[in-house]
Amino acid sequence: MKTYLPHYFKRIGILFVLIAIVLSFTGEIDAHRQAFVDGWTEGGNESQGLYGESATIAPTLSHYLTEEESDRFLMISLFFSITGFLLYLFAKEKIDDEFMQHLRLKSMLQAFIVSWIIYGATKVFSNIISIDGIYILQMQLIVYVILFRRNKNKELDLDTEI
Repeated sequence: MKTYLPHYFKRIGILFVLIAIVLSFTGEIDAHRQAFVDGWTEGGNESQGLYGESATIAPTLSHYLTEEESDRFLMISLFFSITGFLLYLFAKEKIDDEFMQHLRLKSMLQAFIVSWIIYGATKVFSNIISIDGIYILQMQLIVYVILFRRNKNKELDLDTEI
């Protein structure tokens, strides 16, 4: 695999992924707030021994964002996430030789297989979860980054032990 971007694009890619995480949390702020209040209320009821009964009812909160704004934040965060992972994927390593190319290809193959196994398992065991194609791509990129880092550390540690 030929890489075209300088090494510092790895840091830019990581920055994009961090921005995506912040935008994703921002887009789901209303769901997080409501889940916190529901958990707080249910926990308070259970600590008082009121399982199944409700002494305190969780209040409904006013929304910070409309549904359209929330979806816009999530789509922008998805764009930043995929762009960041692609920048990371196509950036050179500090020492980019045939061994690193081999590790990249090995990690890509493993990421492809693992992500499709995860996708297949979610389809077999849960009909509730629907995964769009763009999320499969994002899952493959995330799994690639994790596996490449793991394979690189594993192979380089074995070389130093000898």
